[in-house]
Amino acid sequence: MTERSAATGPRRRGSAATREAILEAATNRFASHGYGGSGAREIAADAGVTAALVNRYFGSKEGLFAEVIERAFDSGDLLGGARADLAARLARRMVFGREDTKDISRTPMLLLLRSATEPRAAELLRANLDRTFMRPLAKLLGGPDAEVRAGFVAAQLTGFATLDQMIQSEAFTGIEREDLVAHLTVVLDYLLG
Repeated sequence: MTERSAATGPRRRGSAATREAILEAATNRFASHGYGGSGAREIAADAGVTAALVNRYFGSKEGLFAEVIERAFDSGDLLGGARADLAARLARRMVFGREDTKDISRTPMLLLLRSATEPRAAELLRANLDRTFMRPLAKLLGGPDAEVRAGFVAAQLTGFATLDQMIQSEAFTGIEREDLVAHLTVVLDYLLG
């Protein structure tokens, strides 16, 4: 199929490459302009495709946003493994990012901060967080207050990410990253109980 590229003119691209180009463009646009400030036409132009292709692959802007947050907030097997070192695994992920990426990605925090004020985006973010992190963590923790403890863990991680990745607080910039892991591990150990 021939698709129009805003930068280079017509070109041939496979469906997997087209889908990936749309996801990349949407991730960048949602992270910089939020859910409400991003439209299918702008995302399509950024990807070098038509708005019709965006809808063909994802059904709607909402479907596209759901896919973007699914990828951005993918915790992989983070909650798998031994319960004893869960706090250390969570802390290391927050300080150093995912092992399969080259650097710490601010994308999840940008998506959260720029889109959480939009009611439908907030619903999608909440549903993803509940399904992929909160409920699995609560199940792993067990006990009558497991959901509350999981919520406090998520709040701690979000707060840390905000100060470290977004605001780049001096409290965290002047300390060795391994020391940050150690401090965050202590806090998370307490919350995980």
